[in-house]
Amino acid sequence: MKQQMERLVLAARELGATNAAVIDVNKLVFSREFRHLCELNSCGRYGTNWTCPPGVGTLEELEGKIKKYDTGLLIQVVRQLEDSFDFEGMMKAKSDLEEVLEKVSIKIKKDFGYKDLFLLKAGACSICKECTYAIGEKCRFPEKAFPSVEACGIDVKELTTNCGIPYYNGKDTVSYVGVILFK
Repeated sequence: MKQQMERLVLAARELGATNAAVIDVNKLVFSREFRHLCELNSCGRYGTNWTCPPGVGTLEELEGKIKKYDTGLLIQVVRQLEDSFDFEGMMKAKSDLEEVLEKVSIKIKKDFGYKDLFLLKAGACSICKECTYAIGEKCRFPEKAFPSVEACGIDVKELTTNCGIPYYNGKDTVSYVGVILFK
């Protein structure tokens, strides 16, 4: 099992992850603080889509969903920015993380035999130009729309630190984190 997890981490790096680590889902710490930041609308996406609160579900519902899995793969993508205001570079890095998560998910299913996966991404879903949440309709792509790590109440800094992965990666960089849960 340990060798398989080491191969999985290596595969994630080969597929574009800057850093990767296996996590024990039972050791995840859930905090209302991070969910509270969502509720304060600190990013401007509260109540606008299915992957952010309140549409994504309660913290208890998400924690229950996550705890159905026993293992996860933390994936971090770090990108250099032109400067601290390089919004385009930040959005490209977020897109890079989503691409890596998709590639690694396919690899986990195909080469490692895990079929039941649940992904946690960075930030709000951006699949559709306008989310159906605002008009009260079901999500168009529920198989692709996943909540963010923060919306689930998980402290990204603590998570990365516990995995031996740096949270801050230097001046004019952006670091995005996602998790693939499997059992």
